[in-house]
Amino acid sequence: MIITKLIINNFRSFGETEKQINLSDITTLIGSNSSGKTAALQALQKMFGVTQSERRLVKGDFNIPNDVDINTIKELGLYIEVKIEFPELENEGNDGEFSVPPFFSHFTIDSSDQRPYVRMRLVGNWYSDNTPDGDIQQNLFFINVPEGEEVTEESLLPVSPHQRSKIQMLYVPAIREPMKQLKNASGTILSRILKSISWPEDMNQQIKDEMSPVNDLFNSIEGVDGVKEIIGEQWKKYHSDSRYNEAKLEFNSTTLESILSKIEVQFSPSVESNPYTVDKLGDGLQSLFYLSLVSSLLEVEEKISNNSGAALTILAVEEPENHISPHLLGKVVENLNEISQISNAQVLLTSHSESIIKNISPEELCHLRIDKTTGSTVVNSIILPSKSSDAYTYIKEAIKAYPEVYFAKLVVLGEGDTEEIILPKLLKVKEISSYDTGISVVPLGGRHVNHMWRLLNQLNIPHITLLDLDLERGGGGWSRIKYVIKELIENGYDRNKLLKVKGGILSDDEFNKMHEWKIDVPILSSWILMLEEYNVYFSSPLDIDFLMLERFPTEYKKTMRIGPRLPDKETEPDNYRKKVISSIQATLKNENATGYTYSEEQHELMVWYNSLFLGRGKPSTHIDAIAGLSDSELIEKCPEVFERLINKIRSLISL
Repeated sequence: MIITKLIINNFRSFGETEKQINLSDITTLIGSNSSGKTAALQALQKMFGVTQSERRLVKGDFNIPNDVDINTIKELGLYIEVKIEFPELENEGNDGEFSVPPFFSHFTIDSSDQRPYVRMRLVGNWYSDNTPDGDIQQNLFFINVPEGEEVTEESLLPVSPHQRSKIQMLYVPAIREPMKQLKNASGTILSRILKSISWPEDMNQQIKDEMSPVNDLFNSIEGVDGVKEIIGEQWKKYHSDSRYNEAKLEFNSTTLESILSKIEVQFSPSVESNPYTVDKLGDGLQSLFYLSLVSSLLEVEEKISNNSGAALTILAVEEPENHISPHLLGKVVENLNEISQISNAQVLLTSHSESIIKNISPEELCHLRIDKTTGSTVVNSIILPSKSSDAYTYIKEAIKAYPEVYFAKLVVLGEGDTEEIILPKLLKVKEISSYDTGISVVPLGGRHVNHMWRLLNQLNIPHITLLDLDLERGGGGWSRIKYVIKELIENGYDRNKLLKVKGGILSDDEFNKMHEWKIDVPILSSWILMLEEYNVYFSSPLDIDFLMLERFPTEYKKTMRIGPRLPDKETEPDNYRKKVISSIQATLKNENATGYTYSEEQHELMVWYNSLFLGRGKPSTHIDAIAGLSDSELIEKCPEVFERLINKIRSLISL
């Protein structure tokens, strides 16, 4: 069995509009601090926590709208609902032996050809009374009507304690208390493992018989009798009742329960002569050992126990990266994935770690944020292109490579590595800290940029895109403008505004032929400026490499000890022309290119462009060139497009 949906209404940061979180075998909740990740886990804990205190609602669990005076509220309500499905029903064998029976009588279906499922809902109500915390009533119900139908009092049936205990949640908070769970206390993992063992019925008598010689040995030690006598006499001074008036000093445990309560894990070999116990481990090793105990528990319940303690165990781990070395985080995710594959286990995580998220498939991520207007949590799954699309693999791997986009307050999408070097440097000299403002510069523009726009729009993350215009290159110029406009329209922007011209609005036929338009630089520039209103900027006329070379030719040329040889224009006109033409064709990646939209000076720069950026690594060239520039030179000669882009960044981060 598996919980496939968690629905929350009026619980903590989740407001009066119910929010749905889709769950899988392993689901990771991501988002900025105080976005609702912990609240989502604790909502589930209120239903299936191991102890009563974990399940008990308190006044602070009820959401109070921002515009409501708490002193005027007389009553509050919330509900937390789950949808439980049973994939094992489609499998042969007895996979559902422990999961189906407790819930069979409460199955519901949407239609005859679909799999049955179970709905459970925790309903809580707070009432104002004469006490500071008020009165709280809470009940756990089965809902016996399908999703989409109205839930009435008649459709709610109480969940018995036995049925509720078949789903148990182990919650590991971000603030670790490893010893609390690693000791054999009631309700902990170790306790569940030991209780699953079939102990002999006369185990207590066997223990008493075996421990008697140990007690006799201690009693035979000189001085022990004196200690026992003093303890007994002193006790009788305060307690003369016939009950409990004999106080004896025992040196052993005579029951299975007392022995199990004192069991602890020890590690060897150790450099110490004394036993090396869990509490002596570092926080990181304690966390890792905790996860190994979870695996042990589930394996025991699956293989050893004849009567599983839980039909489903939910392991919820907040920020598994805490206390653990980064190089071990991949192993942690691997371990959690293994736990999630156990038939009676499901895993939920929250994380701020890029190392963790890189190892999680985007389909298993859920992004949470706070709506600035209502102050409540907004939930979004990560939606990728269709798996049949050639963009699917690219986007999936791209966002796994740059998971910081999920946490950014502003994303700047660039074409490649060059933007990652230049833009942060320009932001720094313009006194904009990418760390303080939460700006991420990532090379995910260009190919399939439309899918990145869709994702960032869905997650409500502001973004700016810097693309290469690639004038006179294949797919550049008007083709690039057409592509951007088309994708903006598909992302929901107003077509009429995007295609407005002096004579009206471009027809579909006219727009479809835009890539065939003759290059008129002034007209093309006007479209480029229009697209900047939509946060799309262009490095023109070619790309960001050519733009920087054109602005800082001396510094870039200095990065080559021996630069390209350009024949003298006056004395070797033919050789000069051949060199320039071949450089134009190489730069524009077309053997028929003439570079007619570029100036003579730009033609000559293409000779250097080939050597600097096509003949060796672009990043190293930019790093060397920028290192030779002072901050004042960068500011003074900063390309105009970057000035406009940085001004837009300032306006967005100030919102």
